[in-house]
Amino acid sequence: MITEKNLQTIFAQQVGIKGISGTKMVNFADDFKSFVYQLNSHKDVIITHLFVGGSYNIGDKGWKSYVEKPLGFEMDIEIASFYSQFSDICLRWVNKNHPTHIAQKPKAFKLYNCTTNLDVDNDSGSAKNILIKTGAQLFDKKNIVIAQPEGYNLYYFNYSHFFSGQLAFNINREQKKIELYKGDDYFADVIKLEIDFPTYMYKIIELTEDIINDAAKE
Repeated sequence: MITEKNLQTIFAQQVGIKGISGTKMVNFADDFKSFVYQLNSHKDVIITHLFVGGSYNIGDKGWKSYVEKPLGFEMDIEIASFYSQFSDICLRWVNKNHPTHIAQKPKAFKLYNCTTNLDVDNDSGSAKNILIKTGAQLFDKKNIVIAQPEGYNLYYFNYSHFFSGQLAFNINREQKKIELYKGDDYFADVIKLEIDFPTYMYKIIELTEDIINDAAKE
């Protein structure tokens, strides 16, 4: 279990912070923090990685240069509201009852940003992940989904083993909008999500026993 002092340090930049007024994401920082505290206190869960980046100043020169300029139009207000609270998120956790971890204890907790590293599958897929790219990374050429189907313009957003798999933003520049797509089999197949961004974000921080138990299975 991560100590209270460690958690306070990790979330220090989010103390008192809110998203854009009037958006569904306005309280996401507090809600995500509550999710992490619940997850950390669960008897079967071990958090192995946790890192949250500070917020973006939405509308300043850096945001316009590194996010909206490569995007080509103004960012969706709900997505912008998320990034006004976090620059990125790295959360990985395991169920200690998974066969892999019964035989061998999982790695100790690290204050570690695994969104920038290539070790997310080192545990043979037994971990659960929320790995959200920084706003500055989002529309960089290096963040384009590899080998995506023809006709799409996909950029990685969240690498996750649960709920909707890997999530990407499809950039529709003609209509000036961002669409949410689930990728399966490393994006050999893509499916458009019929939910909005806030609904998706709150689904991935919904702590249920199904999610906990699923993490114990092969």
